[in-house]
Amino acid sequence: MIPNFDEAIKNWISSDIPSDTKNLIIGQTRVIIVHSVGIGIILLNCSRLKRETDIRRVLLGYLILITLVIVNILHGTATDLGGPPLPVTILYSLGALIGVYGIFNIKVE
Repeated sequence: MIPNFDEAIKNWISSDIPSDTKNLIIGQTRVIIVHSVGIGIILLNCSRLKRETDIRRVLLGYLILITLVIVNILHGTATDLGGPPLPVTILYSLGALIGVYGIFNIKVE
């Protein structure tokens, strides 16, 4: 069953904006959510890596990507250009924290 993204995020989008703008926001949010799921799948596949240096390299790349996304969110919010809904921002922040935790606590057996 495919989740209905429109229903999940419609509470975060004001109802007094034109429908074409609302559809654009929903579409962009859908892309962000699917992107996050894709990154999660990549990281799960990388869990089979055996060398700590390889794992750190993947996590560092992930953290650079997440840092760029968070900087973009902060820029959009600070300049009133808009950012994603709050739950998406929270998910990216949690992903960054998990990535930092992973880099410092790698233990390969």
